[in-house]
Amino acid sequence: MITQVRTPRQRQRFRSACRGKLCLGVTMPQALALFGKSQPGRFFAGPTLALDVGGSTAWLAGHANPDELASFLHFCGCKAVILDEAECPPPTGWARVKSLFVFGLAPGKQLPEPAVEETLWASLHFDPEPPAGPVAQMLFPDRPTRRDDFYSELCSKRARGRAVVWALEQGGELACTVGAYAIGTEQAYMACGETAEPLRGRGIGGRLIVRLANTLSAQGLQPLFLCSPERVHFYTRLGFEKLGEYARYENKDQG
Repeated sequence: MITQVRTPRQRQRFRSACRGKLCLGVTMPQALALFGKSQPGRFFAGPTLALDVGGSTAWLAGHANPDELASFLHFCGCKAVILDEAECPPPTGWARVKSLFVFGLAPGKQLPEPAVEETLWASLHFDPEPPAGPVAQMLFPDRPTRRDDFYSELCSKRARGRAVVWALEQGGELACTVGAYAIGTEQAYMACGETAEPLRGRGIGGRLIVRLANTLSAQGLQPLFLCSPERVHFYTRLGFEKLGEYARYENKDQG
């Protein structure tokens, strides 16, 4: 039975279901640790299941009965779920719509920095700790609710040493940003790479991503991130290794 995480035993079940999972092994336990008390209706566990239903898309580690999972996600109002097909049967009646690929870098390994327009690079100011507000605005300019949630979560994670965000600035404005938004003892989940539209395609985003990944790797962490099929070539070209795959399923009856 899928139940809300309330007790130490349920918290242990949640963490056990996440253990060893690429990306989810750090993102989901960190979310529970940081927001389990303030957002108790977000986290659920079963005997072999961990589930985060903090938005319209649920994140799932482990596995559950497909019929029970479909009913439960529908009850929670979730329109999509991310899961490992090799371990978890999809919710009954839901449709597979997308693959998400896990790319990463082995701890201790270093990638060569990609080519960039050096004149442009020299004009940029590196900020290893940009203010959370401008970063949130750059990432979610047209989604105020998501922007506010991101801002709040980033501040909480930074205060506990669980996130690192880097940025490049030009003329006092953000030109590029990338971050590690879940940092554990073994993995660091990287996400939200964004470059200002006038500067895209000139190499600065790729170089910033590689620099942050190399820094995390030198600290003994394994940098990991998820990407859509259209971004596979970009990360392969940077030298990252494809390590795994998740699938996104959607409930077509809940559009």
